[in-house]
Formats: sequence, structure tokens, C-alpha cells
Amino acid sequence: MLKGITRSGLAVTLALAFSLAGLATAARAQAQQEKPAYTYAEYNAYQAAAKETNPEQRVKLLEDFVTKFPKSTLLPYVYQAFYQTYDNLKQYDKVIEYADKLINSTSSEVTNGMKLQAILAREVAFNYSFSPSASDATTQAQEARKDAALGLQLLDGLPKPKGMSDAQFAAEKKSPSTLLHYTEGYSALILKDYPAAEKSFIAALHNDPKDSVTYFRLGVAYLEQAAQEAAAAPASSSSGGTSAATTSATSGAGTSGTGTGGATGTTAAPAPLPGPSAGQAEYIKGFWALARSIALNGPSKQQVQSYLQNQMLVYQKTACQNLLTDEMNKLLQMAQTTDTVNPPAGYTLPSGVQLNNYLQNTNLFTIMQDLQVGGDRAKFVWLAVCGNEFPEVPVKVISVTPTTTGVDMQVYSGQSAKDLQAAKTANMDVKVSNQPAAQRLKKGDIVRFTGTVVSYDPPPTFLLHWNNAQVNPADIPGAKPGLRRPR
Repeated sequence: MLKGITRSGLAVTLALAFSLAGLATAARAQAQQEKPAYTYAEYNAYQAAAKETNPEQRVKLLEDFVTKFPKSTLLPYVYQAFYQTYDNLKQYDKVIEYADKLINSTSSEVTNGMKLQAILAREVAFNYSFSPSASDATTQAQEARKDAALGLQLLDGLPKPKGMSDAQFAAEKKSPSTLLHYTEGYSALILKDYPAAEKSFIAALHNDPKDSVTYFRLGVAYLEQAAQEAAAAPASSSSGGTSAATTSATSGAGTSGTGTGGATGTTAAPAPLPGPSAGQAEYIKGFWALARSIALNGPSKQQVQSYLQNQMLVYQKTACQNLLTDEMNKLLQMAQTTDTVNPPAGYTLPSGVQLNNYLQNTNLFTIMQDLQVGGDRAKFVWLAVCGNEFPEVPVKVISVTPTTTGVDMQVYSGQSAKDLQAAKTANMDVKVSNQPAAQRLKKGDIVRFTGTVVSYDPPPTFLLHWNNAQVNPADIPGAKPGLRRPR
């Protein structure tokens, strides 16, 4: 999870409690019209502190009040003055301390409006000051989550002020609601309750759909949940690495390729591609939420983009970095033009498990057939194949061009040994380096090589390109006595 992402996009202050302060003041005025439950000394001490303009001096006066009048009925108002003053001083731990005193007070002086105002203040302070590395981080998150839930309950039950329309009241409640839903989600994220975090973040985005930080946190929640689901999924026999598919023919006997018509050479319908892997839906939602955060140009845009790229690499494990970069750029472009919390319908991204399952259950001949199909199937297959090393690929040499340290070969790989013997045109281009002995190869030789797939030319001139290849030394003709190797 990224560090340093703050809730700067939600500049909620005590002023955004709209009529809450007014309701609290009205309640206080009503109490003062009745027979006071405090002495003139208490009242004068409180007034002196409340009117003090210097924050540090005001704190001293408030502390003196608590010392002199520890059981005063004015304590809730003193606590309110304390957390408001500490908010001005940006001493967020003190904001939380005194807001909690008011929230937990059993005094009849405390109205729901005062309590809600205190909750909003302490949740702002929590979001600005919380550190995941704190020794009491779990306790802090639990308290913040509890108070956010209470705040939402109080906000929902708050009576509409006179003279305010329903639409105006709903608009006034939107900012406090956003703050409380966000804090509830962030606390749940810290506590690893990812489904609850997702639900709360989505509610916050319903009120404030342009907040980049909420999108970031939502993305993290989805990805953490996805990682949990993937880790809990039963291990399959085909998930133990990214070794390449088997080759399709040997120099001794033919083997049928998956999805082919065997010796007849006819082509059957392609086999279904591997289905979704564990956690895949959450991964897609997580990538989309991060892309939306980046599209909204938040203050940590570059940091979030690096995080997205790393998460996509961990998820897909493709060996070709340029393919991953292309996928991320397309996702970011889509997020710039699609303003939705959920990914667009039909958007998906193959997982590393899917790609590996394909490689483990196919062969090179089938891979070449699938690449020539084109469309989404070819894109999927190329993600699985690109950058992989294939061992002992049997081919027929169609042409050989010597290089400084090896050869460039045009070769044919087919479904069976019979196919190799009959081949006249190439379907592969193989660059053999650091193997001068390969220069003794000639047209028509049947050899095996190990190499890395790097690109392909689509039909109608299909050609699969290989780099860093090495021919099996046993398949290279021996040097003739008395002849020197051509320079």
C-alpha cells in the first residue's frame, strides 16, 4: 500500500458542519434562558477563554477552567472550544482527544448537533494525522470507524432546519456525508475489511465523484481483496511457473497439435481460452479505480501510476514490458474519457494464471495457429508467448545467412516430422548468436534450437521471430577435414 497519500482533496473543516454549529448555539442559548446550572464564576471563566483570540493563551485559559471546575455543566462547551482551538493549531492528536471527550460525554448539554460536529472534527484530524506505522494504529482505525458510523447515523437523523428546502438540506449534508463515508472506508481498509472499505468508498464517490484520493483508496481495497482471493485459491498443476509450451514435432515422429485435425492437416475450432482466475474481477476493478485516480490528476499522480504499473506486472507477469506499457496506456486513456466508478462493460485483462495455463496446455503449432486467427485471441496468446524461451524446437532450415558470430535462419516448424520434410517456405525467422558452428548449417537440414520469441508478422505473411537462439550441437554437421570455416 502506498504511503504519503493524504486526504488533501477533502478540505472539510468545522465550517462545513453547516447548521450544526447553529443548532448547537441554539441549544446553548435555550439552556441559558432557563435557570443556569453553573455559577457566574464558571460562566465568566468560560467566556474569557472563548473570547481569547490567541490560540495558545486560549488553551491555557481552558486548562485553568478544567482545573477549577472539573464537574461544571459547561465542560461540553469547553471541550468544543478545546478541539476547535487545537484544530487551528493543527495539533490533531489533541483535536481527537477533546472531540472524543465531547462525543463520549453523558451530559444533557450535549446535543446531537454538537456530537456530530465533534465527530466531523475528529475524523478530519484522523485523516490528516494517521500513520499506519503507529503502535496503536489498529485501535485508532477502530475508533475512527466506530465514530464515522455514529456520525452517519446522527447525520441521517438530523432535523431539517426551518426555511431550508429538501434539496438544500441534501446538498448541505453532502460534504459531511462524504467525509464520514471516506473515513469509514479508510478505517476498514486499515483493518483489512476490504469489502466494507469498497462499499464505503463507493458511497463517498457517489457524493464526490471527482476525488482522486478516494479512487486511489478504492483501488487499493480491490487489489488487496484480489490478492487474498488469489492466495486462497487451490493451487493447480499448471500454475507452477511460466515455462513455455511444448514444441509440436520431433525429428523422429509426428505429434498432433492441440486444436488441429491430426495427420490430415485439417483445422478444428480453436480450444477455449482459460477462464477467469481467482480474484480477477477485483483486480480489474482495482486497476480501473487507480486509473480513474490518475485521470483526475491528484497530487500524487506519478506515484499512483508507478503503483498501478507494478500491480499490473505482478498480476499479469508478462515477459514483454512493452506489452504491459501498452495495456496501461490504453487503460489510462479510457479512464480519461469514461467517468464511472466501475470499469466499462467488457473491459478485461488476462491474468498471469490464465496466460500460464494456456502455455502449459498447448504447443507451438497451436500457438502459431492462434496468432494467425487475429483479434482478441491473438492478443491473449501473444501476451502469453512474448518473451518466453522455448526449448528444443524442431525445424527445417529453408535458408541460412551467416553473421559475425552465428547465423540468421529462415526455418519451418510444423505439426509433425512429415510436415518438416515437405516444407518449402518458412514460418519462422531465427537469429542464432555466439555459435559460429551454426554457420555449417545448410538448406534442408532438420535441427532443434532453443530461443526466445520476440515478435511476429501477422498474416498473410506470417513469420514468428526469435532471438538469442542456440542450435542443438548434435544437429550441426561436423567440420570437413582440411576445410577452413568461411570468414
